[in-house]
Amino acid sequence: MKSNSEKSKKDYFIAIGIIVVIAMMLISLPTPLLDAFMALNLMGSLAIILIVLYSKKPSEFSIFPTLLLIATVFGLGLNISSTRLILLKGAAFDGRIIRAFSRFVVGGSGGESLVIGVIIFIILIAVQLVVITRGATRSAEVAARFTLDSMVQKNLSIDSQVQSGAISAEEGMRRRAALKQEVDFYSAMDGASKFVSGNVKVGILITLVNIFGGLIVGICFKNEPFGDAVRNYTTLTIGDGLVTQFPALLISTATAMIVTRSVASDSFAAEFSKQFAKEPGVFLISGFFALFLAIVPGFHKAWFVLVILAAVAFIAGLRMRRDMGNKKEESSPDSEGSEKGGQRTISMPAVQKVDPVSLELGAALIPLVSGKDDFLDRITGLRSQVAMELGFVAPKVRIKDNLQLGRSEYCIKIRDIEADRASVRMGRYLAVDFDGICPELDGEPVKEPVSGSRSYWISESEKESAQAKGYFISDVPSLIITHLTEVVKLNAPTLLGRQELSAMLEEVSKSAPAVVDEVKSLLSLGEIHKVIQNLLKEQVSVRDLVTVLEALCDAAPKSKDITFLTEKTRQALARQITAAQLSKDRQLHVITLSPELEQLIAGTKTLDRELEKKISLSALKMASEIRAKGFKPVLLCMEQSRPAVKRAVPQLCVMSVLELAEGVKNEFYGQVEIQDNN
Repeated sequence: MKSNSEKSKKDYFIAIGIIVVIAMMLISLPTPLLDAFMALNLMGSLAIILIVLYSKKPSEFSIFPTLLLIATVFGLGLNISSTRLILLKGAAFDGRIIRAFSRFVVGGSGGESLVIGVIIFIILIAVQLVVITRGATRSAEVAARFTLDSMVQKNLSIDSQVQSGAISAEEGMRRRAALKQEVDFYSAMDGASKFVSGNVKVGILITLVNIFGGLIVGICFKNEPFGDAVRNYTTLTIGDGLVTQFPALLISTATAMIVTRSVASDSFAAEFSKQFAKEPGVFLISGFFALFLAIVPGFHKAWFVLVILAAVAFIAGLRMRRDMGNKKEESSPDSEGSEKGGQRTISMPAVQKVDPVSLELGAALIPLVSGKDDFLDRITGLRSQVAMELGFVAPKVRIKDNLQLGRSEYCIKIRDIEADRASVRMGRYLAVDFDGICPELDGEPVKEPVSGSRSYWISESEKESAQAKGYFISDVPSLIITHLTEVVKLNAPTLLGRQELSAMLEEVSKSAPAVVDEVKSLLSLGEIHKVIQNLLKEQVSVRDLVTVLEALCDAAPKSKDITFLTEKTRQALARQITAAQLSKDRQLHVITLSPELEQLIAGTKTLDRELEKKISLSALKMASEIRAKGFKPVLLCMEQSRPAVKRAVPQLCVMSVLELAEGVKNEFYGQVEIQDNN
């Protein structure tokens, strides 16, 4: 409540300020209030230029463009209000700030001083208009153009760093926000700089109008002598012009400084002293030059000033040289002592974090990352695809070069251990024969890295011909992304750690807190984790985590055996598992175990290697016949037998009869039988 009230007070304060500015243009202000506002204008403009000096980078003072507009309008309001009072009161005008400027800056009250004041005012306007304002406007235009032109490249660089793991996603978001703020700032400054030049031009116009208008009012309406009218209104107008244009000069200078400053690690004063201190010889040379001028005819009369400046330069240069020598001495003894003692201090590198997933590229594949294609965006899409298919967010993929690989090789690592590698041909396409029925091609024969299907590397001119023959065509980026996706999916149990599972449970607790609380009271995080890993090991999606947890809640009171819990969870996901194995005709194409084999497997928890080999050979032979017809083979067995059968035939989808969804049609292809060859 306190913060909201403070915020509303600040809003009211800004609103009142705007109303005051409008009022200055419409009504006549008392001269004490006008003096107060003019003093405020001077202090505010000085504060703005000091803030610019102390800012490390321009975008830190992000409100400057808006503040520049407000300050300009405020100054114009003061100018209009003071003009009204000068024309109304004439010689009786009692504004102390304007009177003080007209006497102090001009230097007197005579005709000579009046001419000097006019000249100073003209010089001030010329410097502001020709030098500072024009330069600031041009700098703002160039800065805005170059910042906008580099925005795309900088965003791509940030995306590349996020994808490679060099920075976190949160840091990437922060840098994108900072980049957007920088672009918005320079775009706003491009327009705001026009306010400054317009303010100077209007100031000249107001001054001329004040002088001629004052003469008309003084001579025609107040019957003042011509000389008195000229002296009174010109003096007051010059004083008014100086008191309003001096803050405008400070604002113009601040505008020029903020658009010409580059991003630095410290304020302007600190950077100034740091960078000038790099070369002590500069000050020594400057000191010798000052001494030389002291003996040159015409300059020798000012020898005492030049000698003092030379002495200051010599002292500064010698002190800087001494400080640099001390720094070198401080760093050298340690290294010398270690060499003399025959010992060297070896700094152990910090323990490197293990990358969950990394993609290492050979020299010829590096352009994939630095190029303008969507390779990095597609890797980001990979994580979304895995999340949709398996129900957990895959970790970030770190991309790096590896000169130990072949030029056209890439390597996929899971937790810094190589999971797979392959070789590609940049600039060519891979024609894949997934069905094994396409005629041969003239290209370089290879095996497709994911499925192992017969493939050929072909040129772009051969693409249409290969497609006409039934080949699937893949470019190099698509091939690598597909391979990487499959490796990530196969290693999903390894990639999903307990910390990631804990985050998933926290997310589920937002919508189903009762389920999460119950499962945590029945099972430990480690037990839940093992069940989830078993599901992912067989590519069963845990996207419907609520159903998984409810199944664990139902099964845990009966037994906490991980295999039992896994089977009960699979049965709860029967519709999902069945839907994933439906072929294009919306049927399951199944093979089963013979009753004798079912009875044999159910009677033992583990199968000997010889029996596993026989079951595998028989099941895979029948499955190949189903695949040849374009269908997905499914090995169906009893609940008690399924874990053992899956270990014997890991290449096939093994389902228990309790995992069949209702209403799904099955086409039976035969039974797996073990015959005694003796």
